[in-house]
Amino acid sequence: MYRLIIADDEALIRAGLFYRNNWKEMGFEVVAMLEDGTDVLKILEEQRVDVLLTDICMYQVSGLELANIIQEKYPWMKVVLLSGYREFEYAREAIRCGVYEYLLKPIDYDKLRQIFEKIKQELDAATHEEQLLHCFGEAEYDQVLALTRLVADSVLGEGEENWMAYARLKPMLRDAPTEIKEIVIKRLLELLQKKLSQKDAGLAGEFAQKLQALELSENADTNEENEMLALFSQLNDELVSRNLVSVARSGGDDCIRKACSYISNHLGEDFTYREVAEFVHLSPRHFIRRFRNEMGETFTDYVFRSRMEGAMRLLEEKKLQPEDIGQAVGYHDDKYFQQLFKKYTGCTVREYWNRKN
Repeated sequence: MYRLIIADDEALIRAGLFYRNNWKEMGFEVVAMLEDGTDVLKILEEQRVDVLLTDICMYQVSGLELANIIQEKYPWMKVVLLSGYREFEYAREAIRCGVYEYLLKPIDYDKLRQIFEKIKQELDAATHEEQLLHCFGEAEYDQVLALTRLVADSVLGEGEENWMAYARLKPMLRDAPTEIKEIVIKRLLELLQKKLSQKDAGLAGEFAQKLQALELSENADTNEENEMLALFSQLNDELVSRNLVSVARSGGDDCIRKACSYISNHLGEDFTYREVAEFVHLSPRHFIRRFRNEMGETFTDYVFRSRMEGAMRLLEEKKLQPEDIGQAVGYHDDKYFQQLFKKYTGCTVREYWNRKN
């Protein structure tokens, strides 16, 4: 049985929601019937709940406010909102708050039951995934959840740089059992789509179409995974270009800050100064001169330093094996990377790894 709270400030509506549905037959246990969002929050602090069915407007804490809080503190929960208001602003705000479904009063109980049938199917699937992940191992389970959040946040410009998050994800996708890999990719895409919808619904739609065009198979191979990660990079570029991501890198003006963000976003890939110049809408010649003036070093030196410092960070973290570091920071010839690293640090990759033990 999945645990459900019903919240509405009208007692008759609460009673109708409870008695006009056979919740146990539908797979849900109604653990509380409440009249305000403050009471809901108290219960959530004490016990796990899977679904909240709530009115959008209540006395102290509204359904929208609840949805916002739940999204941050209890992301596994699904929220179904009820409202007598037909203004589009409510529906748009509900989507931004990550609401699962939005129903207008008077309530269509057949539609409500259809919604909860779908919710149960999704919760069943999520429960099965949780069991598989736990079978993978407790430490690995925690790593999977952390990685999915890390990559989704990095794509949206929150947290660390994209290349660093990707560097940790790729070995996981490569080494994990197929069924675990499928769960990681599915959860990552769901989380990213949810977060993106809150930031820019239009861009979320475009991203969804590109994902469909990508046609990831059930057993995604390395090429498909690389295409997916490349799509993430494109998405981050688009967010930066639209000023939907705050660029915190050093640099004197907006163009150079965006250029630094592009470099960080694509650090594990092959790119040229011409591509970066095109991204920030400058001629290559003007871009190179402006970059040096703003950053105090050439474009080539900046990229080289970023890659070497990135390699050092990965070695210090011990998240990747030494032989995987060069690939992670954009060097496909390991011998060449080894030479450059020794020249930059004065020791070999293996010596640096052992020094940090």
